[in-house]
Amino acid sequence: MKVNEIALGSSGFVELRNTGSTATDVGGWTLQACAGRTPRILATIPPNSVLPPGEYFVIVGSAFSGTMPNGLVVDTVDGTGVIARNRYGAHADSIGLSSSSPCSEDGAARPCADSALGRDGDSRDTDHNSIDFTCQIPSPGENNSQPI
Repeated sequence: MKVNEIALGSSGFVELRNTGSTATDVGGWTLQACAGRTPRILATIPPNSVLPPGEYFVIVGSAFSGTMPNGLVVDTVDGTGVIARNRYGAHADSIGLSSSSPCSEDGAARPCADSALGRDGDSRDTDHNSIDFTCQIPSPGENNSQPI
């Protein structure tokens, strides 16, 4: 399971993608927002939420205006990044948007004005946010578009 795409704000979203080859039960997984030094729970995925291979789970802010695929609504997607944790609390993946963010994986991703940050179409993960994420046209619940 990867954090595949993110856009901040009350109209923002975080897209998780099952990059494995089998269905994954993501029930009880949490998404934590990093604001300051202590991550806080942004959303908890409902029990028995199963994602087939290649599928998405999207957490959107309350002012999100697009079509919401499989997912949850929260007040806002805020902070300097997010951490996805499995139901046991283990770190699954994260993205940080500043070098001081506790969400950052070896080099913060560069924030984008008026667009989303996303991985490539294969959801490549080198554990270097600055390499893995580029500015993209937002595409929650769909394959990521080409970088802008």
